[in-house]
Amino acid sequence: MNGLFVTNGIVVLISDAVQLLIQMCYIGSMRLPRTLIVGDVHGCLDELKELLVKLQYEASDRLIFVGDLIHKGPYSKEVLEFVVQLNAECIVGNHELRFIKSCRKPESDNPETLRFKSQLGVDLDKWLKWMEALPAFIDDDEFLLVHAGVVPHQAPQNSSVKDLANIRTWDGVGNNLQVESNPPWFEFYKQSKLVVFGHWAKLGLLERENAIGLDSGCVYGKQLSALILPERKIVQVNAKKSYVELGAKLSC
Repeated sequence: MNGLFVTNGIVVLISDAVQLLIQMCYIGSMRLPRTLIVGDVHGCLDELKELLVKLQYEASDRLIFVGDLIHKGPYSKEVLEFVVQLNAECIVGNHELRFIKSCRKPESDNPETLRFKSQLGVDLDKWLKWMEALPAFIDDDEFLLVHAGVVPHQAPQNSSVKDLANIRTWDGVGNNLQVESNPPWFEFYKQSKLVVFGHWAKLGLLERENAIGLDSGCVYGKQLSALILPERKIVQVNAKKSYVELGAKLSC
């Protein structure tokens, strides 16, 4: 079957296939803005680029990263540069905090941070200031974004940046937020607002009614994940390789 298409006052006879293509292009041009939240990248630049292609990322989308752009993977500096080029938003992760501490207190240096300092070279101060300016969380009308999680019974603005970037489990008082035998923090989260987080590669992708965890362990040879809002769709790409080994203990 054929259809009629009017352009510049001229009626043109077109095939169904061409008509469908025109409709798809029109729908695409009218697509509502989306929010795309990307899990822990950890220097996995190739996988990040592939993920954005799979997401069909457009400039009209709101692109946000959960933190931990750096360390472990092969292209930490390049990931930073790419994220800035995209004009994306990002919150601070525990690895950014660790790097800031290492730069401000050199006695806390370790081989990983020393290597990254060397990679940044003369741009070290610029990137350090950029990381220090990252927010600890983003509280949107539809979601709350934190790197690791929320402290039970405590608003994020009343929590320390360190806790928001590191919490995994809850001991009932807040003395130790990393004990694997304790229940995870999200078991205590009862609010309806969606919390989106990363950080916990050993846990992997988590989908609950009010909490979604996006650290699916790309740097460990698993997947890089993203969440599309408002439809709450998960999109993943496989890692090119395992860059570091995920140990038996809870991984940073």
